[in-house]
Amino acid sequence: MKHTIQTLTWALLAGQALIASAQAPLQREDAVALALEQNLGVQIARLNVEQAEVNDAWGAAGALPQIGLNTNLSGAVSDQSENPTSFIQERLESQSVSIGAQLNWVVFDGLGMFANKRALETLVEQADGQARLIIEQTIAATLQAYDAVLVQQEVLATLDATVDAAEARLDWMSQRIVFGAVAEFDRLQVESGLLSDRLSRMQQALAVEVALRALNQLMGQSLDTQWTLSELEPPEMRDFNGLQAQVISDGTTMQNARIAESLALTGLQQAQARMSPTIALSASQGDQRSQFAAGDLSGDGRTKNIAASVVLNFNLFNGGATRRGIQQAKLQVLAAEQSIANQEQEVLRIFADTRQRWQTAADSYALAVQLKVNATAIAAIAEQRFKSGAMNSLDFRDVELQQLRAEQSALQALQAWLVADVELDRLAGGWVQLR
Repeated sequence: MKHTIQTLTWALLAGQALIASAQAPLQREDAVALALEQNLGVQIARLNVEQAEVNDAWGAAGALPQIGLNTNLSGAVSDQSENPTSFIQERLESQSVSIGAQLNWVVFDGLGMFANKRALETLVEQADGQARLIIEQTIAATLQAYDAVLVQQEVLATLDATVDAAEARLDWMSQRIVFGAVAEFDRLQVESGLLSDRLSRMQQALAVEVALRALNQLMGQSLDTQWTLSELEPPEMRDFNGLQAQVISDGTTMQNARIAESLALTGLQQAQARMSPTIALSASQGDQRSQFAAGDLSGDGRTKNIAASVVLNFNLFNGGATRRGIQQAKLQVLAAEQSIANQEQEVLRIFADTRQRWQTAADSYALAVQLKVNATAIAAIAEQRFKSGAMNSLDFRDVELQQLRAEQSALQALQAWLVADVELDRLAGGWVQLR
């Protein structure tokens, strides 16, 4: 394709090597490569681009001549030998072969053919723009699904650690209850907490599988495929001023709006071309050979025909249809210009909202991490107090749940931050470039 779709520096060939093993490692860029290679929506978008490129030709624009060739073979037999009313009472035979060629060429149509060619080129750009949009949506969905799996796995790991600690604590209490060092009420309370944590872990394991199946679907893989994902890391700091400028210059929404304006301008040129005269060249040549036989008499014949004409066509009046078409085309250009201004305001608003969500999520994550650190320290102190008898099981369970909620809140804040970070990249149009 003349308009090659690229994504970052990630090669699509990397996806083929990842399908083999049951627990293959999968990086974020590998997940995107698989999605771009296997996703049906992306494949359909690329086919649409190829279709537009096939139609982008001077012949489709009406600039090339049309040449036709025809051949006619004929033969006839008329036996008049037994017909007394015939003037020639013989067997009459005739054969003929004719070959003809025609040339029709619109030499000048008010530069309309050049406007048609520009329209076809713009349609290719428009198909590229739609493909860009689908690819960006696919990349964003894949990255967010990838991060969602990581977050769900981290939540599951947190519950695993909670269950392991509760099991060890219950064993410790079961050993000490024999000597009367621990009350049965406290042991039952710890056991109830353990059962509740096991139930939460079971539900969280299901959430991990659901998130993984969603990721596999986006990558076009078997839904049951298991992967070893990379570590969950917070986003890096952003240059928001540079991103805002990039949203206006490189964002897919703005580029598609500019393509629509270019298509409207080309439509105006096509409409104005109808005001000019049309000059067409037509030429034909024919060669006919024939044979005739009547009894002992026979003869050959040949006829050649050559013709050429130049036609000048100027539409003096067609009920104002041409002028109305020009007025409509001008209105479409004006609407396209206003659409660009409207789209710019819209993308800037969306960017501002996303930027604020990003900053809020980053601040929330920092606070959530501090809460997690405090909750972990409090839980360690509470563990010592509980074992020494200075804290009852109910209060200790409250501290334990507080720590669990703090860890999950930190993960949720990180996921919201990652979602906003992916959206910033999508708005800036940095993933997909047209060449």
